[in-house]
Amino acid sequence: MDEDTKTMLRLKNGDRAAFDELYTRFKIRIYNYVFRYLGNRYSSEDVTQEVFVRMYTSAKSYEPTARFSTWLFTIATNLAINEHHKTRHAELFDDNTVQDNALSTEEHAVFGNMEQNLLKIIGNLPGNQRTALLLRSYEGMDYQEIAAVLQVSEKAVKSLLSRARENVSHEYKNAAM
Repeated sequence: MDEDTKTMLRLKNGDRAAFDELYTRFKIRIYNYVFRYLGNRYSSEDVTQEVFVRMYTSAKSYEPTARFSTWLFTIATNLAINEHHKTRHAELFDDNTVQDNALSTEEHAVFGNMEQNLLKIIGNLPGNQRTALLLRSYEGMDYQEIAAVLQVSEKAVKSLLSRARENVSHEYKNAAM
């Protein structure tokens, strides 16, 4: 059993300090993942907070059937997907919607133009392709973990990643022209 799972079990048993440990360990990873998924700083901050609220409120029912990080990224993925759909739906009905996708000075320094363009392309991928690619490329999850997050087979993950890479490569080449 990995250390994160042990810490979550401590939280399940009422150890409030365990929450702080998990929050400190995962807040930046979760935020970066959600930001790459949504491309919006403010929505990413809100979703990240909600991930940890859900982690805390679900602690009593937590069962370590997979690695803790897989469980937490499943929550983050579901919330990011919901936020993405909500934002897209709102944009369809409100022509005056202005979404703040501008990077702060610090974020621009971190991501740079090439990374920013790549994230835009990834952001336009179909949902499961985007999720699989972000979890593999940025979080280093293996096929089994990604399959657990997406609730698909490992074979499906390999296919999603192949199509995602092909789509990103095609779009990146087109953007460069």
